[in-house]
Amino acid sequence: MLQLATCPEPTCGAPAEVTDRFTLQSTDGPIEHAKTYCARRHIFMLPSNRVNDSAEPLRTEGYLRRS
Repeated sequence: MLQLATCPEPTCGAPAEVTDRFTLQSTDGPIEHAKTYCARRHIFMLPSNRVNDSAEPLRTEGYLRRS
C-alpha cells in the first residue's frame, strides 16, 4: 500500500513515499522507524513519530519529472 508523507528535509517539502517500516532496539526498548524517499531524491531513515504523514492530498506539481 502506498503511503505518502512530506519530505523530512526542512527546506524541501516535496511529497515523499514511506518505503519501509521496521523496529530497532534501543536502551529504552524497541522504536519503530521508517524509510522515506522523496520526489527530489532525499532518503531518510528516522523514527516513525517524526514522519509527517499527511491526511490531505499532497501537491505534486513542480516536484515530479516528466519523461
